[in-house]
Amino acid sequence: MGNERRFDGKADVYETARPGYAPALLTYLAAKEGFVPGAAVADVGSGTGRFSRQLLDLGCIVTGVEPNDQMRAVAEARLGEHPGYFSTAGSAERTGLADASVDRVCAAQAFHWMDAQAFRRECLRVLRPGGVVALVWNFRDPTSPLVRASAAVCARHCPRFTGFSGGMDFDGDAVARFFDGEYRTVSFPHDLAYDRRGFVDRMLSASYAPDRDDAARAAYVADFERLFDEHAQAGTLVMPNSTVAYLGEVA
Repeated sequence: MGNERRFDGKADVYETARPGYAPALLTYLAAKEGFVPGAAVADVGSGTGRFSRQLLDLGCIVTGVEPNDQMRAVAEARLGEHPGYFSTAGSAERTGLADASVDRVCAAQAFHWMDAQAFRRECLRVLRPGGVVALVWNFRDPTSPLVRASAAVCARHCPRFTGFSGGMDFDGDAVARFFDGEYRTVSFPHDLAYDRRGFVDRMLSASYAPDRDDAARAAYVADFERLFDEHAQAGTLVMPNSTVAYLGEVA
């Protein structure tokens, strides 16, 4: 299965269960990194449009680039009437965008799926002079007992599990190789609160989570329901999380 197919059948739960990114990051991007009204931004690996939505709120002109048909269809249904939003069926390695056509490129919760060097070449092609790339993630706190227990459940039931965000939580080398030089790192607290259904759905939205017809699905769900019961207070579970962005120019 190619990476573009890993979220087949999960677009709806992804849309309902996945969080947005820390509002403080968007404030920073607008104030310091040129994500300003009218800026042309390519949101590559845009999924159901979570980050695109926040960029549109900044006044950016956003093109969502998403190879998965189901994920892209959800984004188009949610954002298609926004005058600043455009959508294309490209990939990180072949966006389909014109040369020197965008001011900024971002990849939110997506870089770990990409051929990093091919994506780098594509950024060089589509960015205008002075363009900036932002690689963004929501990262769980790896020291949290809840996060460690969640990883253990995923490892027990999911053969494709290699770590949250494809292991990028713990791998800065890939980012350094991508920028091949200096880059900036910013991090903002962004703890995530879930009710019972929301927490289980968040874990079912992962690419490695068992599909509906997978025999492991019932046990996977039961283990996360147990974790919710163990860690929730007054019906709410808080996942320690930060929104982290790596930003720089490519050359």
